[in-house]
Amino acid sequence: MRPLKIYLMQEPDGKIDVPYHWQENTEILWIQKGELSLKIQEKNYIGKAGDIIYINPRELHGMQAQTPDCTYLALIFPLSWLQFAQMDEAEELYLSPLTKGNAQVITQLPSSVAKQMKNIFHEIYDIYCSSNGNWLMIKANLLRFYAFLFQNNLIIYRRQEDSAQMRLLHEIARYMQTHYNEKISLEELGQTFHMSPKYFSVFFQKHFSRNLTEYLTSIRIECAKKMLVESDADMELISQQAGFSSSSYFIRMFRKSLGLTPGQYRKKFKKVQQAYSSTIISDL
Repeated sequence: MRPLKIYLMQEPDGKIDVPYHWQENTEILWIQKGELSLKIQEKNYIGKAGDIIYINPRELHGMQAQTPDCTYLALIFPLSWLQFAQMDEAEELYLSPLTKGNAQVITQLPSSVAKQMKNIFHEIYDIYCSSNGNWLMIKANLLRFYAFLFQNNLIIYRRQEDSAQMRLLHEIARYMQTHYNEKISLEELGQTFHMSPKYFSVFFQKHFSRNLTEYLTSIRIECAKKMLVESDADMELISQQAGFSSSSYFIRMFRKSLGLTPGQYRKKFKKVQQAYSSTIISDL
């Protein structure tokens, strides 16, 4: 009933590192502080405070903080949530092309547009954080956002078909997202994607910007971080769900990656979220 999720992305010492992946939902990033580097569909972008980055459904993307203070909000939702039950002009001309993939939003919105959208996103986040939030108003504000995109010609109607290589990258990313908590070898991946293990290793390093072991560790740590802040699960359960061979190995790799133990991260991040929710940045 409430399909929109908003995540505060802020890590101790600025160690935001989201590996290359894709999803069926739309993702809108609103940069609050610092700089964020992004790789979206094999293209590189830099987001700075105040910028809005739009990630269309099924677009491969990954991001890394470039400054220790890097902070952004990630709004994730299915476009179908905004559609109307009855076909009308708004549905036929604007929403339907986006949900069907016949149109897409440009990736990095012009700074002038981002500034005008500031109040809309402030209101969405304030309502979202409220215990009795008015979700009709959240939905109305998102529709206002899309109306503004259309008015400013920020929608591309002729969506370019993915190349054979891009389709292959999607398949590899899908496989990794499905099997990351299992034991995965280069031999298995090479056989699955019809490459020699050596060639797959080189191909993966080139397009995913890290080797297989580093990628698996990153995606497993991302899974663990989510469980740490969204549940009270113990370390043994989290390590199993995330795909680590043991809780001791999980704790060691987590500390190596973030400079904190999982327990320290859970306490620190929850404090940061509570402080941030009460004082959303308003000076962008």
